[in-house]
Amino acid sequence: MKPRYVIIGVVLVAVLATGLHSWFENRYTNNQLYKTQWILNKKNTYNDYVVLGASHSYVGFDIGMADSLTRLKGINLSLDGSLIGTQSILANMYFNRNKNKAKYLLFSIDNPSAINTELLADIADGRMMPYLKYDEVFSFYKPYGIKWYFDRYVPFWKYAEYNYYWGPHVFANTWLNYMKQDFDSVSGSRYDYGYRYDNSDSNLVEISFDLDKAASQYKYFKKVIAVCKENDVRPILFTFPLGRADTSAIARQNLAQFKSYCKDQGLEYVYLGDYLNYQFEYYGTKGHLNKKGAELATGKLMEILMKENMITPAIVKNN
Repeated sequence: MKPRYVIIGVVLVAVLATGLHSWFENRYTNNQLYKTQWILNKKNTYNDYVVLGASHSYVGFDIGMADSLTRLKGINLSLDGSLIGTQSILANMYFNRNKNKAKYLLFSIDNPSAINTELLADIADGRMMPYLKYDEVFSFYKPYGIKWYFDRYVPFWKYAEYNYYWGPHVFANTWLNYMKQDFDSVSGSRYDYGYRYDNSDSNLVEISFDLDKAASQYKYFKKVIAVCKENDVRPILFTFPLGRADTSAIARQNLAQFKSYCKDQGLEYVYLGDYLNYQFEYYGTKGHLNKKGAELATGKLMEILMKENMITPAIVKNN
């Protein structure tokens, strides 16, 4: 076979693969099966408050309860399995790329030390694959190695790797819709972790904080705060009940230091990590709040936020 025909064949295959890849990607980004798809399809919307975090706020923040107490309108962007890096991408995409607006960002942090990590989170990051074509997403992943260049530029490479998320079953679902969302399609919250505590989180949740690292690191946390400033959104940090929160003298000292750090940064922080501590009737599987626990924790948080004038409830007009 002449080299010319080989080159032509390779070019045709590459063009066909690229075209099919773009078609698949378009189907994926316009579907809303996964929480990432649902979040990044929100464009030019307004909510009084936005909740951002990982699984504790995903299953623990009851939007309906919060809305009824404050007469405000909220949305839950929390993503299970996510770490601070992925959360910074979601905040950037939601506010800057998609031009959504909000007055408050209620930012859930499970532990002050957790917002300093630069680790990747396979569960959440796998669901970001269709969005690697966006520069703000790729700029986050590319420092982690050449693999991410293959994922972005080689057709179907990333979908082969993450086929459990993006296999033929999910592609077919973009037409047939036989797979259902595992979260509320209006509020974004999720309540399916179970009602009975399963004792799977038997370790004490230590509260740690390093002031020196906060000054020099906290890279992605600072990016979330910067996005808030750029969009005139007021960030409010909070920690939801942890089930087995450390209440030792060292933990209390670390917590006090983190609160002081937040105050110096002009940030507000509400700690409820030891609220409902060891009261396992309010927890489901994996130590997450069940529906009853979510109602109590959300009610407690909103009560504090209103009492301390961190948020302003809407005034109900009488006819």
